[in-house]
Amino acid sequence: MISILKSGPNIPPVLIKLPSQVKQIWIFNFLLMGVQLVYFFYRRTYLNQHIPFWYTKLWGEEQLADKNLLILIPLTSLFIISVGLVFIRVLKKYYIRFYSELILYLITFSNLFLAYSFFRIFRISSRPFEPFINPLFIEMVLPFITAFLIVYAITPKFIKFMEDREIVTDPSIHKHPGMSLAKPSARGAGFVFAVGFIAASLAFVPQSTPIAGILLASGIFALMGLIDDYQNTHIKSKFKFLENPLIRLLLLMFTVIAIVLFFGIRTDYIGNPLGGVIQFAQYKIQIGGTSIEPLSAIFTALWIVWVLNLLSWSNGIDGQYSGIIGIVGIIIVILSLRFIPLQRTEITYAKLAVIMSGASLGLIYYMWHPSKIMWGFGATSAGIVVAALSILVTSKVATGITIMMIPFLDALVTVMRRIIQRKNPLRGDKGHLHHLLMERGWSVRKIALFYWGTTALFGFIGIAASEKVAIQVALTLGGLVAFGIILLNLKSITNKNPSHQAVK
Repeated sequence: MISILKSGPNIPPVLIKLPSQVKQIWIFNFLLMGVQLVYFFYRRTYLNQHIPFWYTKLWGEEQLADKNLLILIPLTSLFIISVGLVFIRVLKKYYIRFYSELILYLITFSNLFLAYSFFRIFRISSRPFEPFINPLFIEMVLPFITAFLIVYAITPKFIKFMEDREIVTDPSIHKHPGMSLAKPSARGAGFVFAVGFIAASLAFVPQSTPIAGILLASGIFALMGLIDDYQNTHIKSKFKFLENPLIRLLLLMFTVIAIVLFFGIRTDYIGNPLGGVIQFAQYKIQIGGTSIEPLSAIFTALWIVWVLNLLSWSNGIDGQYSGIIGIVGIIIVILSLRFIPLQRTEITYAKLAVIMSGASLGLIYYMWHPSKIMWGFGATSAGIVVAALSILVTSKVATGITIMMIPFLDALVTVMRRIIQRKNPLRGDKGHLHHLLMERGWSVRKIALFYWGTTALFGFIGIAASEKVAIQVALTLGGLVAFGIILLNLKSITNKNPSHQAVK
């Protein structure tokens, strides 16, 4: 039923605000029109002089028109959008709801139909040309969107499920030395990520032994995260032993070693800063009929566990971790597809990375400050994918370090600081970089954006760095960033020193 609200003394004279979802649809319409305009001016030289355009006329030459008339299609979209905006403004003036949204959906349908016609004419009426975007990257879009939509759709229901069972972290009740929550937040984002990631991977990624290992590990860590979420929010839980950081580390090590040994995820060499490479594969042990490379397995396991921890330690504020994982996934896609010719395995790993990115970014809306859901220990369900792909795709530790430069050095400096202060290096505190930035007055959202931006920046530096200079780039940037983090730590320690405050 259409509701018409007449203005009167009890109704404030303001226009009804459109919901955020409606605004997003408007933005989509403008972007769709803009893409057509850009594409027309970029590709019109490839069009035949005459194109099929007047489809309402009889079949034959009567349908043909000059190629420049094709610009009328995006201009028609602009006209439809403009007229629609006028109509909606008039309807809002008289407080008529429903019709405004109906008009918006009709506009969107019309613009989608026009866009389809526009690109179809280009496809059938153009000379051969290089694709505007690498087809392999186009192939990544559907897996990304699928993973994104799965996570985006199920997260609200999962939040309600966790809230009904009181698996919620309340900062006023549940204390943690590194917590920076503003209000109560449901737990279990790692489980939601794993559901979207595994479902989309089974649909789009060809299965192999390493892929099966990654999916299995992500699922195991997601379930471990759920158990940890329960024990964190229930005082009488039988799983309180999971709060012990040493037990967590041992669980990580056991799972990772099993994956390395049984699913073939390992690195056979690392770059030598002095030149050449350090080979692990040449050292082998024969056990029965099985050949084991101990150095390769040990180094890979240590690297994966280290990456799991450094990423988890960059999960201290709302939105931070999801953005990092999403951006790292996109960087890995580019790294996977940059070489020609490509192996089929590289395309497979690129799909896995883009699915990881989509699943992680699908959580952003719900994790933006103030968050409605948090990762918890389940963050390792995403971290294991990053750690495994950093080996399978780049095969270079230096490139992996460059991509994850800020989390890597923050973790390294944190461990060293805790050891110097004679603290347990695995026990959380408020000495991470994001905590130091909060001390300096940065807002939670600003810090999250800082981590996203620096992850993207260092990621593209890692892509741009040639194979020969990757180690030098990592060492140079690492030294500069580490110096900045150490300075912030010293400043924080100085400010907290009572004797220093007394002198002030």
